[in-house]
Amino acid sequence: MGFSFEKFSTFLAPMRDLTDSPFMKIIAERGCPDFFCAEYFRIHEYYDFEPRVLDAILSRPLGRPVVAQLIGEDARHIARAVRELKKTGCTEMLDFNLGCPVPKICRKNVGGGLLRFPEKIGEILRTIRGEWDGIFSVKMRLGFNSEDEFKVLFEKVASESPDWITVHARTVKQLYRGRPNFVPVKWAAENFGVPVVANGDIDCARAALETARYTGCSAVMVGRGAVRNPWVFRQIGEAFSNAGGLSGVRSAGDSKIRELCGRVFVPTLGDVREYVEKLRISIESEGAYHADSRLKKFLNFVGLSIDPEGEFLRRMRRGKGMSELMKICDEFMLAESGRPFPQEAYSDLCARPNHEG
Repeated sequence: MGFSFEKFSTFLAPMRDLTDSPFMKIIAERGCPDFFCAEYFRIHEYYDFEPRVLDAILSRPLGRPVVAQLIGEDARHIARAVRELKKTGCTEMLDFNLGCPVPKICRKNVGGGLLRFPEKIGEILRTIRGEWDGIFSVKMRLGFNSEDEFKVLFEKVASESPDWITVHARTVKQLYRGRPNFVPVKWAAENFGVPVVANGDIDCARAALETARYTGCSAVMVGRGAVRNPWVFRQIGEAFSNAGGLSGVRSAGDSKIRELCGRVFVPTLGDVREYVEKLRISIESEGAYHADSRLKKFLNFVGLSIDPEGEFLRRMRRGKGMSELMKICDEFMLAESGRPFPQEAYSDLCARPNHEG
């Protein structure tokens, strides 16, 4: 190994059908993370590098690196894919996905489903490390069925010398339900030389600082929270700066962390409406089929901080067509365009009611 983060760092998480090149650019314009992670390439015998994902990896918004990610279960095909990826020269950073909890993916023993087979994990990671000359990382969960699996799994992954390990602090079976448990993440950060990136409901500056203070992690990865609030990376950076860096964060009490986060940039609902407009233009320029449905994927997260009663979410979900969606956005975001947009989501609202408890 030998890799280390130059400072406490931030990542935009890979999110299927969300983290494409246009979205990365939109995020970068509002406060760039230190690293972006592209959606995964699904590797099997007849794999293909999707042009849309390659474009995202090559985009490097504001010059920031974009990590490529592979997901698969066959070491032979993965080795071939790594060699082909090297030839493209698209990135120096490669991640292997052991964390995707989607049931149809796990049933094929890939992503989080592979956590049931520690020896196979070792074979695949050794294969990648042998073929890949650049920076190599792994993204995993606490286990498949139980957190009790974590220590054995983390030790297995760490033994294959990744440059960092990202841990989503839930099991695969939990999907995105319930509260993440960062106790195992703290154990991993304290007991191994490999840098640990914490992930799971880190959706605002306060959560990032509290997670860094508690776990001793080297970085945080933000996913759904960045869709809701694309200024989150700017806010995290400013809060760390207010603290005088990581040492100040780790010595801060709860009230001090709240005070540090209270002095960061806060966008208005008018800024949010501009963000939504950028998303609309991007989606329509792609010629997306059912563009209004694609925009709703983003608005489901944005709506968590529009009104505490969830009326925007109810109206938006019933809306049909882009014109009606924009009218609803105007009604809720421009009537009080100067009102601050909350850093944190309102409680008791859910972005994806079919998938989250």
